[in-house]
Amino acid sequence: MSFIDLGISEKNNSALKKLKIFKPTAVQKKAIPLVLNGNHLMAQARTGSGKTLAFILPIVEQLKYINNEALILVPTRELAKQINNVIKDLGNSRVRSMTIYGGVSINNQIQKLKKGVNIIVGTPGRIIDLFKRRELSFQNIRFVILDEGDRLWDMGFAPDVKYILSKIHSEYQFMLFSATLDSDMRKLVQSHTANKFEFLNLSRDSLTVGNTTQVYYLIERFEDKFKTFIQVLKIEKPSHALVFVNTKKTAAWLEKRLKSYRGIKSRVGVISGDLSQFQREKILHEFRTKKINLLIATDVAARGLDIENISHVFNYDVPKFPDNYVHRIGRTSRMSKKGVAITLCLKDEYEYLCHIEGLIDKEIQLRTLYKREKVKYHNPFY
Repeated sequence: MSFIDLGISEKNNSALKKLKIFKPTAVQKKAIPLVLNGNHLMAQARTGSGKTLAFILPIVEQLKYINNEALILVPTRELAKQINNVIKDLGNSRVRSMTIYGGVSINNQIQKLKKGVNIIVGTPGRIIDLFKRRELSFQNIRFVILDEGDRLWDMGFAPDVKYILSKIHSEYQFMLFSATLDSDMRKLVQSHTANKFEFLNLSRDSLTVGNTTQVYYLIERFEDKFKTFIQVLKIEKPSHALVFVNTKKTAAWLEKRLKSYRGIKSRVGVISGDLSQFQREKILHEFRTKKINLLIATDVAARGLDIENISHVFNYDVPKFPDNYVHRIGRTSRMSKKGVAITLCLKDEYEYLCHIEGLIDKEIQLRTLYKREKVKYHNPFY
């Protein structure tokens, strides 16, 4: 099936080809016809599944090129930038889009709004600020999209999202994309679509990606954890990896230990919620350009990250909430590429691992350091 078969114009299809995108992903195959048909949509789709194009393409196809026509709400400035870059990459000079988020000059954003834009991609707080200043109008809104809905809720934006939706009185097409869905999000979709929406439910398996090899090491004692991690790094030789920990304290400690350990050649960095935006973007640039190839992060610090070609995701700490596992390992195997997710599990944390397996409806394979031949495991990077 091609994008043309889905109802995408030859012009936009040609733009996709220039970007070396030739075939739609599973979420694009299902979502694009529904959006073009005018359906409200609630979609369970993980980061890296191609969901951004799943809503951007049909919106661009239907634009009437009036001001403030589409509003895309996201949890982080990084995600806002990424979505806006996708819009720009399509190369349609008639489409005017902009990002709106805090931490930068509001006056520059006001000036850009006055010049007129079709698509606004932003975080809820600054959107509300501009609306209350009467610099942003919701009068012409035809499309409202909530992207990474679970992250919006996790970060406490639910009241802001509900406030924004209450102020939009035009008839609009409503779409929500989220890796996981809770009852509050479902009720929100129901209330703003008169309970008339399509539920796009990707299989549980696709939550954690069929292309991701998922294994864990069971560790007897906490004292052996760092030593085990070093041995795993020597085995895997990751080219570009994220290392997740549960706390900022552990992140700082692990960075210091890895940098002082001379037995590995990895270039280590850490991303923390304590960093300024400038420092954060500097670290991310170094990671994207592989000046750093092993980036340590907490779940909070990693929100909104969208980095291509991550070969490995290591869970140095088992996440206490199963949903976080889905978000963590969704950083690899993006857009049908292969990847490896490795979890270090202390024996007294095994219960958490069982909860994760219950959520993803999939068994995570045990791997050992010394009996590798007994474990069904294949590293696609070898």
